[in-house]
Amino acid sequence: MAFDYSTLVGKQVRLDRGGPESRLGRVVAVGTDYVVLLSEKDGLLYYNTQHVKSMTLNTKDAVEAYESNVAQPQPMTLKIMEGENFAALLLGMKNLWCQVNRGGHESVQGVLSEVNDGHITMVVNHELVTIFTYHIKSISYGVKNENQNQNQEEKKEQKQDNNQKK
Repeated sequence: MAFDYSTLVGKQVRLDRGGPESRLGRVVAVGTDYVVLLSEKDGLLYYNTQHVKSMTLNTKDAVEAYESNVAQPQPMTLKIMEGENFAALLLGMKNLWCQVNRGGHESVQGVLSEVNDGHITMVVNHELVTIFTYHIKSISYGVKNENQNQNQEEKKEQKQDNNQKK
């Protein structure tokens, strides 16, 4: 029997205990095979529930989050994408800037250009990257990571330095 994530809507949770996919946030929507988490740091994150290894509900975090929201209500600025399932959710993100997976070497940022049975295609810099849907742990849209921009600039500078030394 599958876990009923709908009981968590509105609650503060941590998905996964650690690692690059672990995030703390409020559950704002649920689909048949995904859950949407609103994280203060990352905005809206869409988790494929096949890959969620654990879920922690901390009553202290929930009370503090509730009290801070009551004191200062914050308007929702990003539109919550919804779909019947994870595949439909991905289809709704087509042509948007997305980040697949939160960190590590499997994290990819770019424009989601195609959604097919079993895989997606993203435009990343000047390359087409195919990612198999089963391996997508989480996805978010509309945010370009500033660290990626800095890393690209540092790589360009290093390349220029190496060319000048030759």
